[in-house]
Formats: sequence, C-alpha cells, structure tokens
Amino acid sequence: MKVTTNQKLLRQRSQLVRWTSMAGLIVLGGGLIASFNEAYYFWSLPALLIGFVLANISAYNANRYVREPRADQALEKALRGFDNNYHLFNYTTAAPHVLLTPSRLYAITAKGQDGIIRKQGTRWKRNFSIKRLFLFFNEEALGNPTQEALSNAEKLRAQLSQAFSDDLPPIEPLVVFTHPNATLQLDSSSGAERDEVPAMLAKDLKKHLRSQPKGAPIAPEVRRRLTEVLQGDAV
Repeated sequence: MKVTTNQKLLRQRSQLVRWTSMAGLIVLGGGLIASFNEAYYFWSLPALLIGFVLANISAYNANRYVREPRADQALEKALRGFDNNYHLFNYTTAAPHVLLTPSRLYAITAKGQDGIIRKQGTRWKRNFSIKRLFLFFNEEALGNPTQEALSNAEKLRAQLSQAFSDDLPPIEPLVVFTHPNATLQLDSSSGAERDEVPAMLAKDLKKHLRSQPKGAPIAPEVRRRLTEVLQGDAV
C-alpha cells in the first residue's frame, strides 16, 4: 500500500504545540503572580483566560498531530497488507484522511478516544471515567462522529469537483476508532441509520473494506489525476 503524509504540516503543528505550550505556561504563571499583587490584580483574570486558551490549543494539536501513535500511523498499520492499488493520503486534502481504492474513495474520520463508546440512534455517548475527569482539558471531545464524517466527505467532494466532472468516483465516509483500548457498541435497533456512516475499530477496517462490493474500477488516467490532486503539496 502507498502512503502520502503531509510531513510539512506535522512539523508546523509540532512547532505550534511547543510555542503555545510555552506561552501558555508563561501567561498562566504571570496571571498567578499578578493575583497576589493588588497593583496588578486586574490583569490576573485576562492572563488566566489567555493561558487557558493557549493550553487548549496546544493540547488539541498535540493530540491530533504530535502524540504517537497518531491517527495516520494507526490507519497505516490497520491497512497494512493491501497492495499498491490502495493509497492512503493523510492531511493533504479537505478531509484529514483519504483512502483511494481500485473503485472508490473513502473519507476516513479517525477518532482517538478510548473506553466504551456507544451509538444509539443518531446520538453518540462515551462512558464516564475518573481518568477522563483528569484529562478533561487535554482530550478532544467525541462530538458526533457520524456528522463529522459526512461533513469531511462533503468537503472532499467539493474539493475534487473543481478538478473532476462526471468521472469523479464514489466518495464514502467512514468512522474509525484508532485507540487500541476503544470498545465500540452500536445500537442494532437503529437499522439503516446505523449504516448511514459505517463505524468500526481500526482492527476491523481491513475486513470492512474487503467486504464491500468491488464496483466499477477507476480508469488509470482518472486515478493518476486523483493522485495528483489528493497529494497536493505533500510531495
């Protein structure tokens, strides 16, 4: 399998994490010191708020782009064994992860949460734990992976529609939970709604892809153009 990852973006986000982390600590420290001095007490609250924002920016980018195994690394491992007709693109398009297969494109939304994750109808829930309480400000919220995946697929479709017309292959959304300690529970009573956007653990991704109908193969020239557009400035 081929893999193209935007290393430039990863380096930029790594630098952003370092600078925002450092700046956040300095501002928070300054705010704490100011709170003990009546002459500067007025500045303590704004400093604490700014420091809090910087810390959250740092944590968000660290979780997505720095802390290993990153989503792109987990997906590459999960897809290992496919031949070169499969090409994974990471952080190069409007969708974070895109898999080009012989017959279609998958816009993959990777989620890094651990623990028990439930989907009931259209709602997603995650079990509470003491660990989550301590990591509240250092962990990305679960949100609604279904809607996020649909949005990512639509963004990718809009981007590719500018370069392709009638020969654009199907684009399908997927939700993949990459944390090795994640457990996924899907409500079997939700029927078609449950299958609107397939959701699975990373270890089940390859099995899911192999179970899909083959479909009409993408023409070689279309595939070449798709590869050029999808890799962007990453190479």
